[in-house]
Amino acid sequence: MKSIWAQGLDTEKNVTVAFQWKGKLTQDSELHLAASNLYRLFVNGKLTGYGPARAAHGYSRVDRYPLEEGEICLTVEVFSAQVNSYYIIKEPPFFAAELVSDGRQIADAFSFSAYRMTDRVQKVRRFSFQRTFSEIYHLMEDPQAFYAGKVEKTPIEVVEVPGNQLLERWVPYPDLNISEGQLIGEGGLVPAKTPVIWRDRSYLEIDQVKLEGFVPEEIEEDACLEIGRWECDAEEAKERRYQLYDFGRTLTGFFCLEVEAAEPSDLYITFDEVLMEDGKRVNPFRNTCGNVIKYSLAPGRYHLISFEANSARYAALSVPCGKVLVSRFGLIRYENPEIEAYRTHYGDPVLNRIAEAAAHTLAQNAVDLLMDCPSRERAGWLCDSFFSSRAEKRMIGRNVVERSFLENYALAPPSPYLPEGMIPMCYPSDHNDGIYIPNWSMWYILELKSYLERSGDAAMIEMSRKNVYGLVKFFEKYENEHGLLENLDSWVFIEWSKCNDAENTRGVNFPSNMLWAAALEAAGDLYGEKTWKDKADELRRTIRRMAWDGSFFEDNAVRDAEGKLVLTGNTTETGQYYAFYFDVAAPENDPDLFRLLLEQFGPERDMEKVYPAVYPSNAIV
Repeated sequence: MKSIWAQGLDTEKNVTVAFQWKGKLTQDSELHLAASNLYRLFVNGKLTGYGPARAAHGYSRVDRYPLEEGEICLTVEVFSAQVNSYYIIKEPPFFAAELVSDGRQIADAFSFSAYRMTDRVQKVRRFSFQRTFSEIYHLMEDPQAFYAGKVEKTPIEVVEVPGNQLLERWVPYPDLNISEGQLIGEGGLVPAKTPVIWRDRSYLEIDQVKLEGFVPEEIEEDACLEIGRWECDAEEAKERRYQLYDFGRTLTGFFCLEVEAAEPSDLYITFDEVLMEDGKRVNPFRNTCGNVIKYSLAPGRYHLISFEANSARYAALSVPCGKVLVSRFGLIRYENPEIEAYRTHYGDPVLNRIAEAAAHTLAQNAVDLLMDCPSRERAGWLCDSFFSSRAEKRMIGRNVVERSFLENYALAPPSPYLPEGMIPMCYPSDHNDGIYIPNWSMWYILELKSYLERSGDAAMIEMSRKNVYGLVKFFEKYENEHGLLENLDSWVFIEWSKCNDAENTRGVNFPSNMLWAAALEAAGDLYGEKTWKDKADELRRTIRRMAWDGSFFEDNAVRDAEGKLVLTGNTTETGQYYAFYFDVAAPENDPDLFRLLLEQFGPERDMEKVYPAVYPSNAIV
């Protein structure tokens, strides 16, 4: 397919360009589409597609949409961020398309007219440290009229651009069904007694090197600061409306509204997954991201759909100036549709509800790859994927989302920001600050072995060979005289508890070495490397000999003045679980510790009375 982009807009940050084709189609017509970074497809004004399914640097996945016979208007709105993030990669933007009818191509990308969408304000703050830009719109007319081909705009020049190498899309297409919000509260808006000034690292630490975006001096509008000047009041200022909606549970997708502005008005959407303590408001900054979307509206009727996928159970509509009548407020769900077929059948309403919540969570986190959360980051994290991939197999019956996730890693080129052999902690992404989690690359090897067992996909294992061999070589430089990894660099991550503190991870960190022994064994199994498996066995014996203090496995050992490794006394509950999970300990070999963990540890342990020197576990692993 030919690839094009708007002339002169290939390096600008936060740019949206729409590509439109009008014509008559016969039966058996189909649109083939690829783009970077993100796109949404409108067919005769209706949101029909959103994508693409993300891919590695230099690659893009092709989407195929069947089209009905008759007169049709296709509008593809393509967003280019041109900044680094954990969510989408920084690469030259492009739009590639072909229309196929009765088996022959009748149009390509050059057949579409291009329009720069200036109604989205360009110079705004980032949505979060991990994602790209927030959304602010200035609208003079209903955008749906343009998407439906009923409004004429002045087209802009396009040029042919290289595009990416094209891949298949393995994951299913979202249904894009609408869930309606239920009005649960309303009132007025009054000036806040204490204005909320939210300025996090994604605002204050823009340096165009490690974190790219618009610096504060460049920002044209800041909806986060603007909405922070107001607060809701049930009794006062009735002319300045505030409405609170509930979607029944947390959903992920695109807000959709039907509104009428009686006069020039500003409409803000603020949202979150929980309510504040008063039960009447949402805190859009609770999750360290700016959950605020702003529309400045000229008088008229509007059908609005936000561009970015966001998560919310509760959402508030605020109109601090002007008058807006809301006739409909909903959310178009952007999630994996195959999980709808999963049924809970545990004969217990509590267990069924937990399983349903798990299924809803996975649906929102497995739309195109395996993510850690569908809100603040939308990032494809390793380690999280080790567990969610098993849920995908359980709830769907296959692992096509994981296949896409692992394929991205297999195709990823070496990062200029990471040391040779190391892979990104989440991907597709650009980690310009050079931070990585060495432990997550170990979980990656374990996931590859688990994936092979679940799928039988030996081709993926072969594609991933260079990554695994590169990692084994990478970790060799950290091996000390005992064969243990010592003084690992960057962000050593065990889990979210004291075992993650620098005091516990410095020197020889035993949980990391337990994990590495399991990863080495898995790598040896995958690629027939007996020496790796022998090294894994020796590692386990060494860890057992050096980490055991007579009662528990300690977290780490450091060098004394003579250069000898000595235990620190740092002991955590998680360290014991690592020992059993990674076969350093076993119930038959360590029955006392195993029984102790079962009977006296866990989330209900009284930390002050029961083994207070052993710090409790938290999450993730």
